[in-house]
Amino acid sequence: MLWKFSIYIMLILSAQLTFIGCQKPQTNPGSSIGKNVQPLVTLTGGQQKQKELAIAAKEKLFQSLLGELTESMGENGPGKSISVCKTRAPEIAAAIGKETGVRIGRTSIKLRNPGNRPPDWAVSFVTNQIENEVEVELPENGLGVLLPIRLKATCTLCHGTDDQVMPEVRAAIATDYPEDQATGFAEGDLRGYFWVEVPKLQD
Repeated sequence: MLWKFSIYIMLILSAQLTFIGCQKPQTNPGSSIGKNVQPLVTLTGGQQKQKELAIAAKEKLFQSLLGELTESMGENGPGKSISVCKTRAPEIAAAIGKETGVRIGRTSIKLRNPGNRPPDWAVSFVTNQIENEVEVELPENGLGVLLPIRLKATCTLCHGTDDQVMPEVRAAIATDYPEDQATGFAEGDLRGYFWVEVPKLQD
């Protein structure tokens, strides 16, 4: 049983950077800004504040989902926690979006959930696997922020090769995400992105 407990702990740690694909499909997320939008080189004072709000919202999502996954893994094991992530992630993202006034989600070129496609303004960056964070100006003085996620060694338990993913986790993924593409990654790989859209802030 000790080895199982150790694996659970590793999975809990891996959850910090493996939230992509856990939420339900987004319906036309973001603005209709073109896919070839250019990133901002410098930010105005107002845009810097928008970026700070975007990062704060991302951290709220990260910490909230991590807490629920940690609790579920401790009580039920990693296999059953896949379904918890699937049902709770969109609810958490929606609640944080309402609380902070932003739109927030996750995406990748190799999706676990095929509905987690990037918003229009982020498509070219995701397709080209941009390594660094990106900010773009959105209509009505909004700001789009794209934040890369890199795979940690423990994340290979859910996103690595077939011999690295536990059988019970693989079975749960097959049930909940039959179109899964999010395996075969190695430590340090660019796994995907958090995206956040922040409207113009009141002065």
